[in-house]
Order: sequence, then structure tokens, then C-alpha cells
Amino acid sequence: MPAVLAGALAALFVGSLTNTVVGIALPTIAGELGGQDQVPWVASAALLTMTVATPLWGKAADRRGPRDLLLAALGVFVAGSLLAGCAPAMGVLLAGRAVQGAGAGGILALTNALVAGLVPARERGRYTGWFGVSFGTASVAGPLVGGLLVGAPGPGWRWCFLGVIPVALGAAALVRLAPHRVPAAPRAGVDLLGGALLTAGASGTVVLLSAGGRTWPWASWPTAALAAAVLGAAAAGVRQERRAADPILPPRLFCRRGLTVACATGFLVGAVMFGGVIYLPQYLQVVRGHDATEAGLLMLPQVGTMIVASTLAGRLITRTGRWKVFPVTGCALVTAGAVLLSPLTPDTPAWWLAGAMAVLGVGTGLTQQVLVLVAQNAVGPGDVGTAGAAATFSRTLGGAVGVAAFGAVLSARMRSGTPPGQEARDLLGTPESVAALPAHLAESVRASYTDGLSSVFLLTVPLAAAALVAVLLVRETPLEGRDQDTGPGPYRMMCPVRPRSRCAVCGQSPK
Repeated sequence: MPAVLAGALAALFVGSLTNTVVGIALPTIAGELGGQDQVPWVASAALLTMTVATPLWGKAADRRGPRDLLLAALGVFVAGSLLAGCAPAMGVLLAGRAVQGAGAGGILALTNALVAGLVPARERGRYTGWFGVSFGTASVAGPLVGGLLVGAPGPGWRWCFLGVIPVALGAAALVRLAPHRVPAAPRAGVDLLGGALLTAGASGTVVLLSAGGRTWPWASWPTAALAAAVLGAAAAGVRQERRAADPILPPRLFCRRGLTVACATGFLVGAVMFGGVIYLPQYLQVVRGHDATEAGLLMLPQVGTMIVASTLAGRLITRTGRWKVFPVTGCALVTAGAVLLSPLTPDTPAWWLAGAMAVLGVGTGLTQQVLVLVAQNAVGPGDVGTAGAAATFSRTLGGAVGVAAFGAVLSARMRSGTPPGQEARDLLGTPESVAALPAHLAESVRASYTDGLSSVFLLTVPLAAAALVAVLLVRETPLEGRDQDTGPGPYRMMCPVRPRSRCAVCGQSPK
């Protein structure tokens, strides 16, 4: 078990690192490969494919067992990392990032499912703490690691992709030691139509937010047509999931308040966290003039506090069986962190910035992995993989939406603050290139970027507050049982509505 846990933690680390390690390298990548207008897609491409792939991997784990699928996800991740690390142009880099994200989605969903199948629910709190350390370290230490890699001799920023390959291969060797447990044979075939419709709805949402206002004006027929297609795909996907015999994301599970609240809270907190992790390192470089290594070191307040908070939460959950106090406190602190970062200026004192990042780190450390545990505890063992994947799907979807939407806000503020006759995407590059601009242009870039980032954090305040309200509404269930399956087949746990009533979510009447 220790070797398997080490493999799962290493896999989770590299799967999470893929979203944050590139943030610090984006200015350098833009300077070398060009295509500044495509830079937001370097982050969004992986988040997009990670989002749409996560529920598919989770459902497959409930049907075939998590071990072999986790090995397959690690293989996909390695292939994508290799492609991105050797990319000669921005288009190839985006393709590699998309493949890398598809593998990372499986890693994030299946590591939780693998360990959940090996330990009882009460003991999962301890492992949740370790998973929180791994996820939190990767999420916030990514800028530090990226800064060190960008400044390293040889491939430079390409180490951000090539450097994770040996870790992923080592994780696969350890995961291979886990027992292979095959679930009971499913009663129905895979719901391919439902998966395709959900994929179209989720990916279309991210594309709409990324392209709206940049590629196309918001008030244009392409934007309207894409929005209509997204709404149509989402509505058709929900209808298909309600009718399918064995759906990808069973609507009956969302009748459980614990799962629903965990997913909603994860979506909101994910948007806040990923928005900060992707754009704060660029602020430290573009506005404050730090190089990649220094910017990574300046992100350390968020790293250390997240690690400590996540470890402490996991240990206390294992000891007491109680969990609600942690996401409640965490969401309150995430809200406070967003408030502290919203008045950001080019001259914000370093102590204020470090304190705000520390508050944000504690909040996310107390929240993110605990929500996965809450989602798994809300369902029976036969649905643990799907429930964990649903929570991870919500978090990554929130991150993808946040990165895309906040990127659109940042770009709009950059354009409005750029002097007439100048293009913001031509001025925004590496810290060295910004410093080499004429003084009035450099000052304009720094001011407009800071104004945009300040607007981003101001927008995250109501999102974090909504997450706090959502988690306050859920009733706490101690982590004791949940280790007895209630029967084979896709309907192990029936919808908990009153007799002779029909649930508005899944359309079922309990037997």
C-alpha cells in the first residue's frame, strides 16, 4: 500500500502540475514561438480537454476498475508532454497541451478512485490530506518549478513539459503494484451519445468565453450561433443522461445534496484558484519586473500555507470523522483572499501581496480535496469513481471557465489601456521585452495589465462568496460507513425522494 500511495501521489502531482507550471513560462513562450493572442489557449487547451475527459475516465473506472485505466491515462499524459516539449510552433504546442490535458483528467479522477477502493471511508481523510498536499503543492508550486525550469540551461521552457515525463513513468511503475479489482459487469453499454453531448457542451462553453470579445465581438452572429449550440448540446446532454440506462454522469447522484454541493463549490473555487494561479505569476513578471525564478519564489506563501492547511485538514478529518468546518472556513478565506487582491496596483507592497496569497493558499488547502472526499462519501462504493470524477470535473470546468473568462476581461482592459495605434498583444511579452519598450509604453502596459488583473480578482469575490453559501447549505454526514454496496448494476443507490414522487433532477421514483 505505501508504494501504491506514493505512485498515486506522484501521478496526481504531475497531473496537477500541468495546469500551473506553464503560467510562469507564458511570456517566454510567447517571445520565442510568437502568437501572443494564442497564449491564453496554452493554459485553456489543457484545462478544456481535462474537463471533458474527467467524467469519461471516472465512469470507465466504475466499469473496468481504476488501476489499468490510470496506467493508460499516464501513457496519454506522457505522449502529450513529449509533443508539447518538442513543439516547433504554437499550433503544435496547443495540440500537445490538449493531449496532455486529456491524460491529466484521467489522472486526477482515477488516483482518488484507486485509493478509495483500497481504504474505508473514515480512513480516506488521512489520504485526502496527502492528496491535498500533492495537489496543492503542484497547483501553487508550479510557478516556482516553472521559474526554475525556464531559467535552466538547455531546453529552457520546454523542461516544463519534458521534465514531468520521468516522474509520470515512475508513478506508473508504482501504480502497477496495486491490486486489479474488476467491478461487477454493467447491465448496459456505454452511453456514448451522452458523453459526446456533455463534451460538446463543456468545450463549447470554454471556446465561447475564450473567443467572445476577442476572435468575434460579443454582439455578432458567430457568438450567438455558438451560444445557441452550447445551450442545445447541454440541454440534449441532460435529457440523454436522464434516459440512458448507464449514464456517464448519472443524474440520480445529483439528488444527493452532498455531491451537488461539492460539485457546485468546487466549480466556484476552481474558477477563483486557477484564475489566480495562472495570472499572478505574469503580474509578478510583467508588472513587477521579476524574472521567472524570482516570480516562482514569490509564490511560496501560497505554497506553504496550502500544504499545511491540507495536511492538517486530512488528519483532523480522520481523527474526528467531521469535515464541514474545513470547506466552510476555506471558502471564507478564499473570499477574503480575493478581496485582499482586488485593489492590486503596480506598487502594492510586497508584504500585502504575500499575505493575500497566504490567505488564498490556506483557503484552497482547506477546500479542494475535502470536496472530493465529500462527493465520494455521498454515494455507494459502486459510484465512487463517478462521484470523484464529477467533483474533479466541476473543479476543472470552473478552472477552464475562469481562465477563459478572466482572460477575456484581462484582454479587454489591456486593449482599452493601450495607446492608440498600438496592439496590446504586440507589447505584452517577456519581462525583458516589456522593460525594453519606451518608458511611456512600458508604463501603459504595466498599468493596463494591473487594472485588468484587479478587475479579475474583483469578479472572483462574489464567486467565492457563493461557494461559501453553497457549502453552508449541506448537512454534514460523518465519514463512517459507505463501504457496503447496495447491489449490482447502474442503480445501486436509488434517488432519495419521497414515495410516490418523481425527482425533478433524474426523473426517477424510488422503489
